[in-house]
Amino acid sequence: MEVLTALDIGTSKVACVIGEATSDGELQIVGAGISPCLGLRKGALVDPEQTVQAIEAAVEEAEREAGYPVTNVVVGLTSEYLSSLPSHGVWAISNADGEVTTSDVRRVVEAARLVGIPSDREILHIVPRGFAVDGQNGIRNPVGLSGVRLEVDAHVVAASSSFLQNMCKTVQRANLEIDPDGLISGAIASALAVLTEEERKLGTAMIDIGAGTLDLAVYCEGEVGHSAVLPVAGDLLTHDLARFFRIPPSQAERLKLEKGLASPEFLEHNSDELLQAKTLSGEGVVEVPRGQMAEVLEARLLDMFEWVAGELQRAERLGLVVSSLVLTGGTSQLPGIAQLAHRELNMPCRVASPCYPQGLSEALASPIFSGSIGLLLHGAARRFLPQDKGEVKSSKFRQVVHSVSRWLADVF
Repeated sequence: MEVLTALDIGTSKVACVIGEATSDGELQIVGAGISPCLGLRKGALVDPEQTVQAIEAAVEEAEREAGYPVTNVVVGLTSEYLSSLPSHGVWAISNADGEVTTSDVRRVVEAARLVGIPSDREILHIVPRGFAVDGQNGIRNPVGLSGVRLEVDAHVVAASSSFLQNMCKTVQRANLEIDPDGLISGAIASALAVLTEEERKLGTAMIDIGAGTLDLAVYCEGEVGHSAVLPVAGDLLTHDLARFFRIPPSQAERLKLEKGLASPEFLEHNSDELLQAKTLSGEGVVEVPRGQMAEVLEARLLDMFEWVAGELQRAERLGLVVSSLVLTGGTSQLPGIAQLAHRELNMPCRVASPCYPQGLSEALASPIFSGSIGLLLHGAARRFLPQDKGEVKSSKFRQVVHSVSRWLADVF
């Protein structure tokens, strides 16, 4: 049994989830904690001390539920300082008989690492999308094939070096150590938790809408092929309401959570319903028409989906075919948002909670914890990489672990 700890550091909260995983692919959640966080803005660190306190509070709550302390964590990252780009690697097969070995695979992936990125950025992930041997494309596992030239198309995720250093220092100040290769893109983590195997194969865009950032990951043929981060999300919806109606942000957040709608067209009845909120001075009351509030929310959401449409066009130029959308994250719980995304992007859309592992508690089976659960899945795949190369068993969780382990094996 291995103890895994996921630390999802977001703009509005820090979530910590502790799981116990076994080499045969079973995962049990034994502790979870969540704490408000005021130390980040749009995914960027602006107050390290506040962030350390939020990390300590979330971890302490999870440890209390688990019944033991933890020291090592897998950390999810989401920020405008993350970026992605496609890469291509080429390697001459060195064996006398021309047979591709695991060593050849690792070397061609390393060749893909040589993609040109600025000197102030570091590579977080290299995800092989497909291999080619002597021009034969579409190969998922080239080991054992014969040829003279091995190629790989890969998805590369990079991040600002200073951003990574500051996040690592902040986690260490909370008396935690980050696992080797334990810094994970939040978009990749969330997708692991919410996308089904069929969605990853057919072509799906996962959109994680949190408080400070919108994370996009496009999957096709089972692998991520494009990802991006928009530093605009739920907090800006709240800010728009606060400015438009001249009310405190706390009142705007309350109205958004209690009565918010993605569009006025989803008002079933009583479109003239008046909501009440305190004024900025706190001495009076402002009447907020619910229909008008929905119009303000819709305007900002349309901007977000316009950005998503542009990123999907970029994905199409990379040869990725997107046939559906999956929304997750706290802001995805806004009523009507899936229908609005379907209307604007013209493809099926659903709001998703973590679907692996099965048997999650009601509290954890929420879009808010998609990133945290995905981090655990990624950590389990990494820990059990040497043992997970055999037959895939029937458990859906085991299939996810096996899928992640496959591309991790290509890299490591």
